[in-house]
Amino acid sequence: MKNPLDSMFGRLVVATVSLLVLVHLTSLLLIEQTRASLAAFHIARVVEAGASMVQQDSAGARSVANILGISFVDLKQLPAAEAQRFRGDTGGPIEWQLRHVLPPGTHVAMDDQGTLRVLPADSMRGIVLPQAEVPLSRFTGALALTLAFAIVVAVVLAWRFNGTVRDLAAAAREHRTGHHASIVRKRGPREVRELIGDFNDMTRELADAERERAVMLASIAHDLRTPLTRMQVRADLLTDPEDRDGFLRDTDSMSRVITQFLDFARESPESSPMTSVDAYCRRDYTDALSPSGAADTDALVTLDLRAGGDFMLPIVDIDRILSNLVENALTYGEPPVELVTRAHDGYYELVVRDHGPGVSEPDLDRVLRPFVRLDSARGGTMHSGLGLAIVRRLVRHHGGALQLSNAADGGFVVAMSFPKHIAAR
Repeated sequence: MKNPLDSMFGRLVVATVSLLVLVHLTSLLLIEQTRASLAAFHIARVVEAGASMVQQDSAGARSVANILGISFVDLKQLPAAEAQRFRGDTGGPIEWQLRHVLPPGTHVAMDDQGTLRVLPADSMRGIVLPQAEVPLSRFTGALALTLAFAIVVAVVLAWRFNGTVRDLAAAAREHRTGHHASIVRKRGPREVRELIGDFNDMTRELADAERERAVMLASIAHDLRTPLTRMQVRADLLTDPEDRDGFLRDTDSMSRVITQFLDFARESPESSPMTSVDAYCRRDYTDALSPSGAADTDALVTLDLRAGGDFMLPIVDIDRILSNLVENALTYGEPPVELVTRAHDGYYELVVRDHGPGVSEPDLDRVLRPFVRLDSARGGTMHSGLGLAIVRRLVRHHGGALQLSNAADGGFVVAMSFPKHIAAR
């Protein structure tokens, strides 16, 4: 399973949300410190005024206390538990500021409702200031809603930006697999629009170059068909059997090369009915097996088919894939050639292996290039070097992947994997 955070969208969302949360918390901390300092300054003035009137009981003192919003409480008339609330100290920023400006020994406490209680030193009359501070908990809902809204906006913007890159990546993947990549719509920041424009121009130019090359190869191959046919007809007129057979072998090799040219020049695979890969292998390669069904020790091709009937590919494509690979294996390697199919989670696997000398490790990538022939390693000069290139193009067209390797006990291995949702269409 792919890690959702191991993508540009996931990382962009994590970075954006983390930054928003960090900025939000930092802002709250700074605002809370400033607010507490200002609140303590103003409350201290009110408490100082109340402390100066705490021993007075005149009408003027009561009027000033009402204006300031404070009240005086005689601790002697309160229950012991209530009176104890005035003798306890709390440790908030406002309380610390008040104890700093008020005379030593003053008790300052604030409850959860924001009510401030002050007991001057050596006094039995306490000062009560209701709602001296609005608790931060009252703003928690609004703050959380604001943060959630900012996160949603950030995720939406990240998704829109990632959609542009995702479309560009999908177009590049289509172009790599041999499909005609559609023009990507220009959107997003200026740099991304310029990148999309350059990509569209590049794919258009590559498509034109590929089309010109395909036309050239197809024209050459097609023009060679006629003289090749005349050569085969004239070969039948030769009286010497050895000369005639050698001439026909050469023309047959030339015909195979021309066929590979035409297959390679074809821009897209031909449409054809789907067939089961296992059934196709049994039908076309079962003659290499003994009548009893078990693999003969002298068989040219052995089958180990376990993918099941759901592994399906177009008939023309699987014929070209296997004919190229089996012909290469028998020409350059040694029998038996093993055809293996497997069903895995999410994909099917098709493996073709011979028991020849294999290919040197540095040349494993080169053999996939068109017109590359490793004569010194694999021998033979009667092929065009297009077989593996044609196979890779067909495999990629069906969304698959191709991997070349050498078997530990000898032999060249071509492993192809096809996604189940494509190979089972």
